[in-house]
Amino acid sequence: MAFYIVTDAGCDLNKDYIDRQKDLYVIPMDYTINGETFVYTSYDGSPQLLDLYNRMRNGDVPTTAQINLNDYLTLFNRLVKEGHEVLYLSLSSGLSGTFQTALLARSMVMEKNPDARLFVVDSLCASAGQGLLVHFALQMRDEHGMNAEQLADWVTENRQHINHWFTVDKLDYLHRGGRVSRSTAIVGDIMKIKPLMNVNFEGKLIVQDKVMGRKRSLKAMAEKYESTADRSRWNTVYIAHGDCEEDAMYLTEKVREINPNADIQHLRVGSIIGCHTGPGIMTLFFWANAR
Repeated sequence: MAFYIVTDAGCDLNKDYIDRQKDLYVIPMDYTINGETFVYTSYDGSPQLLDLYNRMRNGDVPTTAQINLNDYLTLFNRLVKEGHEVLYLSLSSGLSGTFQTALLARSMVMEKNPDARLFVVDSLCASAGQGLLVHFALQMRDEHGMNAEQLADWVTENRQHINHWFTVDKLDYLHRGGRVSRSTAIVGDIMKIKPLMNVNFEGKLIVQDKVMGRKRSLKAMAEKYESTADRSRWNTVYIAHGDCEEDAMYLTEKVREINPNADIQHLRVGSIIGCHTGPGIMTLFFWANAR
C-alpha cells in the first residue's frame, strides 16, 4: 500500500519536478480560449503556455473550469480500491470551487468504502504557493514518515505559514477578473501603478498596497520576504512568473541580497492561474511566521 499525495494543476509545479516525486499525482484542469478547450497539468516547456499569454496580449479572454465530480470519483475510487492512502490538497476555496467538489466526491467514496484512508484538505494556497505547500508535505511524508491522517492535520495547522506575494504588469487583466474597476485599471496603467497583492487567511487574492513602477513593486515583494520570512524552519523560496523571465531574475537578485543561502526555485505561472492574472505576473512564495 502506498500513500499518494494528490493536488491539482493550480499548483504550478513543473513536469520535471512532478516526475521526480514518488506517489504524487496532479489532476489536470481545463481552460478555454476562443471556443477551444485545452487541458493543463503542469508546465513541460511546450509552447502551449506561451501561446496562451500571447493570445491574452492580443485581447483574447480565456476562462477556466473546475475539476468535475466524475474526475474526482474516478481517481479517488481507483486509488482507494488499490488499497492506497490518499491526501488531496486542493486549490484555495477562496479562488475556486474545486475543494467543495472534492469534499462531495470524498463523501460518496467513503459511503461505499468506510474504512478508506482518504482525506481532502483545502490548501488555502494558489499557484506555486500551493506547489510549495505540496513540496513541504512531500518532505513531511518522505522524511518524517507521516501517514495521510497525520499529514492532513499538519497541512491544516501549517498552511497559513505559506506567504504569497504577487504583482502584475497590467491592471486590465485584474479588471477582467473583477479584482479592480475599469476606471482603476485605466488610470493605474497610465500612471504605471502596480498592485502588491497577497493571498489572505481565507485564501482570497487581496490588493494590499500600490506601488509606482515595476521595479519598485518587485523590490517591495523582496522587502516582504525580508520582514516576514521564517528561514529557521524552511529556506526554500519559489519565484514564478508569467512569461517575464528577466523580472524573475531581478527579483531573485533582490532575495539573494537578503538571504544568500536561500534555495530559490523558478517556476512558471501556469494556465489556470495565468488565465486570471495575465502575462507579466510575478510571484514570490516562502514560509513565514504568518500570512
